Amino acid sequence: MAESYDARWLVADYAAGDMMVHSAHIIHAALDNIDPQGRMRLSTDIRYQRADQPIDWRWQDHWFDGNNL
Repeated sequence: MAESYDARWLVADYAAGDMMVHSAHIIHAALDNIDPQGRMRLSTDIRYQRADQPIDWRWQDHWFDGNNL
């Protein structure tokens, strides 16, 4: 995807307890969780919005290139 959009992926060496917070408009991903010691990565996707704002129904499905998000 980065090559298609002439962009680059940013990476970091995260450790237990680290947290990443970003805008909902950032495309983000993770590599497969393969650890030689059998440890597991747990991640959550939590989204907030004001109760008086309408739901953006595009967020109810998986993201795909071209859905205008």
